[in-house]
Amino acid sequence: MDYKGKIVFASGRHGDYDIFTLNLETQALKQLTSGPYFNDCPQWSPYGNKIIFISNRTGTPEIWMMDEDGANAIRITHKNKWQNWPSWSPDGQALVFCANYDENINVYTMNIDGTDLQPITQDAAMDYTPQFSPDGKQIIFTSKRSGHCDIWTYDRSTQKLEQLTTYEGKDYAPCYSPDGKIIAFVSGLLGKDGKENLELFIMDVQTRNVTRLTTDLGEQSQAAWSPDGKHLVFVSSAVDSALGHLHIIDVDSHKITALKYDRSLMDAEISADVKGMLLFKYLPRWILRRFYPQDYFAHDRYPDWK
Repeated sequence: MDYKGKIVFASGRHGDYDIFTLNLETQALKQLTSGPYFNDCPQWSPYGNKIIFISNRTGTPEIWMMDEDGANAIRITHKNKWQNWPSWSPDGQALVFCANYDENINVYTMNIDGTDLQPITQDAAMDYTPQFSPDGKQIIFTSKRSGHCDIWTYDRSTQKLEQLTTYEGKDYAPCYSPDGKIIAFVSGLLGKDGKENLELFIMDVQTRNVTRLTTDLGEQSQAAWSPDGKHLVFVSSAVDSALGHLHIIDVDSHKITALKYDRSLMDAEISADVKGMLLFKYLPRWILRRFYPQDYFAHDRYPDWK
């Protein structure tokens, strides 16, 4: 199937992530950030002309914003405290994010210029991966306040909290469909070895019915909806690999497509070019990669689709 639009995502390895865009029609990859630090958690603005992201280029992870082509990067927060997972309000005038301002990781909102900082949660447990609902009335997030990671919502008018999932393992990274009727999230399932295998699920907001989308594809993480609400882009590792790469799933048919694109730009950014010695230098690049450890190459994360 021919997909439309552009995906922004982070890719790299521990301590050195950068932000890239992938044009789904041309498969053109563009690098937006560089340097020996991490630039992470990118998200398109509602109008698609700006990208919000996290960067530790000044020492502590702060919230930054740049143009869609990577130009005019500006720092929004100046807290010198850990901050992560920023997400836009539907009107593009505010952000929701998590931070450890009070030595606990809680959810906050603020205007896009950094003013009017407001705490949304104030709990000793960790609250993270927040996102506004499409109508701006709710904030959905992950919390460990029940003793394990579950999906919760916060009503902005009543300030009421509601727990949506009760699985004793991990439910996290929720995101609303564009019409607000479905929530996609990642959940851990215990395998025969007793370990969690992270899979992709969706929940009907009204009925709370849950549907599993992926099965034994490897570990899934971080999903985002297509603008038409028919697909999800997500990160998945192969069953025998620790590296996560971008995939797209059709929500109705559950058909999965692995996105193919030239990864040499990412490998070059983290100095992970493959080299063959002697006769091995004549081998194709994709074969040479098999002789290197998995963590040598770039791992994708936090995609968003416009």
